[in-house]
Amino acid sequence: MVVATKLLTRTQYKDTDKQFNMIAASWIQFMIHDWIDHMENTNQQVELIAPKEVANKCPLSSFKFYPTKEFPTGFYDKEYPDLNDEELYRYARLVTSAVIAKIHTIDWTVELLKTDMLLAGMRANWYGLLGKKFKDTFGHVGGSSLGGLVGLRKPVNHGVPYSLTEEFTSVYRLHQLLPDSIHLRNINVAPGPNKSPPLLEEVPMPDLIGHKGEKTLSQIGFTRQFVSMGHQACGALELWNYPSWLRDLVAQDVDGKDRPDHVDLAALETVYRDRERKVARYNQFRRALLLIPISKWEDLTEDKNAIEVLKDVYGDDVEELDLMVGLMAEKKIKGFAISETAFIVFLLMATRRLEADRFFTSDFNEETYTKKGFEWVNTTESLKDVLDRHNPEISKKWMNSTSAFSVWDSPPNAPNPIPLYLRFPSS
Repeated sequence: MVVATKLLTRTQYKDTDKQFNMIAASWIQFMIHDWIDHMENTNQQVELIAPKEVANKCPLSSFKFYPTKEFPTGFYDKEYPDLNDEELYRYARLVTSAVIAKIHTIDWTVELLKTDMLLAGMRANWYGLLGKKFKDTFGHVGGSSLGGLVGLRKPVNHGVPYSLTEEFTSVYRLHQLLPDSIHLRNINVAPGPNKSPPLLEEVPMPDLIGHKGEKTLSQIGFTRQFVSMGHQACGALELWNYPSWLRDLVAQDVDGKDRPDHVDLAALETVYRDRERKVARYNQFRRALLLIPISKWEDLTEDKNAIEVLKDVYGDDVEELDLMVGLMAEKKIKGFAISETAFIVFLLMATRRLEADRFFTSDFNEETYTKKGFEWVNTTESLKDVLDRHNPEISKKWMNSTSAFSVWDSPPNAPNPIPLYLRFPSS
């Protein structure tokens, strides 16, 4: 709770400017909860009590919660009128999953790590160095480098059953992306400059979560909510930008019932859970990734205020630095919304998720997906494509940006005559 109060809690909201919007934040929320799950041991409770030095600054002086439970994972209109409901559902689920994976690879991640080098790398993951036009014409040719990971003859597991690790869970804790309120836009008037709708009202985030949030969002409606989120930047992944309203949160059981004990999510999820699940502290985490560890606080950040508070919390022992604090304190690579340390884990798993899955390798074909389903996967390049297909009036009227994940009133990407793989990295 000391770490959460002194280093994480939001003091003044910082956003990502035009790079990443609230749709991008909501996208990764649903992706993470689709990828990862943890069970709680409801037979016992743990209580965290705020130390005296921060008790008057904590929304909760103490709170109770359930510890993590260990459990075995077990490694292991209508286009087709002849298909029954169950068959249609299974094909649709497969096609939708592939479209989501593709959007995440060559659209969401590209906006998160906004450089030509990462754009080239993520497109090479899907299409290979020969590119989309070649692959669409001749199919998968060569190995993963030339033809991409998608369409390989068989899955690649590197001798280890596929899994998402606790380290992956840790770097995907991105609550700082959440703002303090959603800026609702007026979509009943003509767009302003750069297709920007005027601000109607600001709705506090606590009114948009839990049972109250379900009612509020149903009143707002899909179009207004989606357009509003598209035009609002999400929070920056930095120190002192963790939402204060998440430090006094009503948790719910799996059946949707409110729990009697409120929780401090900053203390629980960003610090306690990593320690409980034996995730390495920041320096050891970097060593495990073959990255250079820090030997002094000045190696981590140039922010003198941050260095002063880090010394206050951890003294001179840099080995005690919690992973989340280190990830938020790191100086970012130009164009990156995340830290270098988190990026390495992102990069490894972005590749692993594709090459280890038979539905993206040996079974990535028309026979498995159906001809129409396979066409949908191959012709969808972005979330904007999905929006254009199902709600074309939204993107036509309200979106100025190239990607649905960047702030919608930002300028579209300028055309570049230089082929992607021949561009020099920008400094």
